[in-house]
Amino acid sequence: MSGPATPHVPLSASASVPPTGSATPAPPHADGPQLPPPSTFDILPDLHRLLSRLISTSAQPPAPTPTPSQPPGDGPLEIQHLATAATELKLKIQKARRAVLALPDMDRSCEDQQEEIDYLEARIARMKATLQGLGASDNPSGEAADEDEDQSMMG
Repeated sequence: MSGPATPHVPLSASASVPPTGSATPAPPHADGPQLPPPSTFDILPDLHRLLSRLISTSAQPPAPTPTPSQPPGDGPLEIQHLATAATELKLKIQKARRAVLALPDMDRSCEDQQEEIDYLEARIARMKATLQGLGASDNPSGEAADEDEDQSMMG
């Protein structure tokens, strides 16, 4: 056996044999646009690096020139070079902003979203009531339904 047993697979099954047939679930289809990778929004490390370079300049005496082993983007940063060094960070923020604006429903207000939430909650309540009514009509003897039955639809 090449892997640990799971509750869904008998102990005699081998993990190296892929499942076949119609029982294999299809991968979920994405209805909307793909979300950008999380790294698109991760600006804190870049900001920290930039500020650390700026702070290290005030703590150290100015070096005449960067050494060949020291990349120019990692050495101390003088205040007059801050705007140039921050350009990459600004571009990353603009890219993240464009990615957020491209997401669906970004033009909807909080009130619009709350109205839809209220509508959907009312619809769920109606569906639950309908299901309870169907359950009561399935019990013609008039006995109370067993409370331990499936409660997954109950809120």
